[in-house]
Amino acid sequence: MSLQENKLRTWIDRRGAKRTVPMEVLVLGYPRTGTASMHSALVQLGYNEVHHMFAVFTNPMDADLWREAFEARFEGKGEPWKTEQFDQVLGHCAAVTDCPGVTLSEDLIAAYPNAKVILTMRDPEKWWGSFSTTILPATRSTALRVGMLLDPAGFGRLGPMSRAAAQHLLHVDPNLDTVTKESAITAFNAHYARIKALVPPERLLEFDMRQGWGPLCEFLGKDKPEGDFPRANDGTMFKIKVYGALNGVIRQFLLRATVVALISGVAVAVYWQRRLV
Repeated sequence: MSLQENKLRTWIDRRGAKRTVPMEVLVLGYPRTGTASMHSALVQLGYNEVHHMFAVFTNPMDADLWREAFEARFEGKGEPWKTEQFDQVLGHCAAVTDCPGVTLSEDLIAAYPNAKVILTMRDPEKWWGSFSTTILPATRSTALRVGMLLDPAGFGRLGPMSRAAAQHLLHVDPNLDTVTKESAITAFNAHYARIKALVPPERLLEFDMRQGWGPLCEFLGKDKPEGDFPRANDGTMFKIKVYGALNGVIRQFLLRATVVALISGVAVAVYWQRRLV
């Protein structure tokens, strides 16, 4: 998916939007625990829309609202979000998974007390092996900084929001310089313990992707679909999506710069040719 392609669409300013469908499912496991696969699974089970980080790629204006939510929760700039505020960005969604939502898990649980909660589980060591080679380097990359400069309306919004989400998930400095494997795994384990303490057992499913459709469908009261449980957005696909979008921004900038240079060169040549005649 490319932000350049998304710019052909009309981005939506959701500020003031209301809820149009009930919020039914909150998937509150950390990114890189199968949240994209869970997104695909919930769509197959009939939940539409299902919010995921790549939804913000489609509508980068949402990033402004999510950053406001982070500032309210973690920086004391206003009151933490309640149902009305979450409905601005999630009102059209029956389910939510992945960032940026998981960064505000406690607030989501309070805002949607009737929603079922799924914790996507993964061995912390394997989670760190994936997170540290995908999301973490992407949020600290030179490519992202360049993309933010060249595409202020798109990556200029997404970049700061993504960094803030990672910062608050990992409990580190805004530049993500102080993160270590040990501190990240500590934050990961603390998050899972906190969600388990907050959510009653009958409302909570701890789910490993290897379990397949059975436990998920039983928990949600859905018929089991035909075919295997989906597998989406592995490490390779993540890099293709994110760096592909960033490279698209850079290519578009270089193309525009080349065209401007050619036009300018032709104009200068014509000018001097006329002067010499």
